[in-house]
Amino acid sequence: MPITALFNRLSVRSRRIKMEMLQRYVPLRGDERILDIGSQVDPQSRQLLERCEDPSRITAINIRDEHLAAIRAAFPGARTMACDARKLPFADQSFDLVYSNAVLEHVGDFADQARMAAEVRRVGRRWFLTTPNRWYPFEFHARMPFLSWLPPRWMHRVARLWAYNHVHRRYQSGNDYSDVHLLSARQLRRLFPDSLVLKPRVTFWPETLVVVGPVDASGRLLDPPANEPTGA
Repeated sequence: MPITALFNRLSVRSRRIKMEMLQRYVPLRGDERILDIGSQVDPQSRQLLERCEDPSRITAINIRDEHLAAIRAAFPGARTMACDARKLPFADQSFDLVYSNAVLEHVGDFADQARMAAEVRRVGRRWFLTTPNRWYPFEFHARMPFLSWLPPRWMHRVARLWAYNHVHRRYQSGNDYSDVHLLSARQLRRLFPDSLVLKPRVTFWPETLVVVGPVDASGRLLDPPANEPTGA
């Protein structure tokens, strides 16, 4: 099997597992108001947009206009916005669920990630976020073994010398992965101290980390809010 096809299969399987975990840990009634950070149309592995019966319940945000345009074309009922995940323009607890798939590692260094985490916990009554596991022995952005084990500045330098380019679909020099700052489970717990950190896997080791919350003092997930969700 060509290596590109293998990676695509692993990615699709991983995303499906994460969606199964969402339904297990944060079961949705169907009337929640949802914030989808870094939202994209993904018919292959069917993410939140594809699975929500009423897209009007979703506020889809992304910093890239082409993704927002694709969402508006495929899901006319969804609300779309271009905004920074580190400074969300919403009131406290505006959403019953904040969802984000593989965005946290792209917002900047640990200080920037802390800003995003604080915003997620501020605007959401519940949250479910995913991010790659730094200690998995293969880095999937650059598609290089052990690259993520290096300090970020060295990881970025090596990736610039030689790594996989997703636009040209080949390994080459001159790549810019300076926006990638991967997290360990310990770091993720620091960002979300009132949450569970889960470690799903497709292969021999957890490729992804999932954070879901909030939890109570004993570490158990709090029940969904009993009050009515905020309006659309």
